[in-house]
Amino acid sequence: LYPALQRLEQRGWIKGAWGTSENNRRARFYSLTAVGRKQLVVETGRWNALVESIVRVLGPDPTPESA
Repeated sequence: LYPALQRLEQRGWIKGAWGTSENNRRARFYSLTAVGRKQLVVETGRWNALVESIVRVLGPDPTPESA
């Protein structure tokens, strides 16, 4: 998880800040940046296109019919 968060932060998609958690432990909190919000829209579009392609191949209901 942490390498992925570091990559997102290096790309400027999220911003991390140290703080205190609910149980008074030091924790890193992340928030989405403006650039990250734009990238989220792009990635959501890509994901939806992939899902649509899979549905076209498999059909709307890929589960076998009960006999």
